[in-house]
Amino acid sequence: MGIEVHEGIELWRPAIWDPHRVAVAGWYHGMNGTSADTPGVDVLVAQYFPVHLDATYDRIGVSVQAGAASGKARLGIYRDADEDGYPDALVLDAGEVDCSTVGDKTITIDQHLSAGLHFLAMVVNSADIMFWTNKVPETPSPLGLGTAIGYPIYVYRAGMAYGTLPVSFPGAASPANDAWSLALRLANE
Repeated sequence: MGIEVHEGIELWRPAIWDPHRVAVAGWYHGMNGTSADTPGVDVLVAQYFPVHLDATYDRIGVSVQAGAASGKARLGIYRDADEDGYPDALVLDAGEVDCSTVGDKTITIDQHLSAGLHFLAMVVNSADIMFWTNKVPETPSPLGLGTAIGYPIYVYRAGMAYGTLPVSFPGAASPANDAWSLALRLANE
């Protein structure tokens, strides 16, 4: 009488459901916003994007709320190569979207991302372009609160002339608590 032990079978481990692991194919995943603002011209913004399961994405995009004549945004993806909560290596420079008009602006991609912390990146050529943003998001951030208590960190901001995204994310970027409407669409696999 007693508990019978079977090698290789874990009978007593409770099942724990993780809502962050839900990923709906064909839907966009990322941050949202409740107001419009500009990230600033010649500022590279990298916003955290946790990937909970290995997945392939087929679109990257941003939602423009106020366009600017000849306005453009360059979009891409960085990964946190050493798990220190900071963007490191460029995974994808997806190219440019036209930001002269209002609406969702997307680029078709075919990008597989392994589980881990990634960052969606954007740099714009005009301070007049406005995107959906949330200045004080209430969702938890895996990046923590930074060096002061109060506002969680969602993005890193680094000065950079508009153009091709750098292979390595610039060092000593400033952490910030704003969240932008950057998103990836999960591919139908």
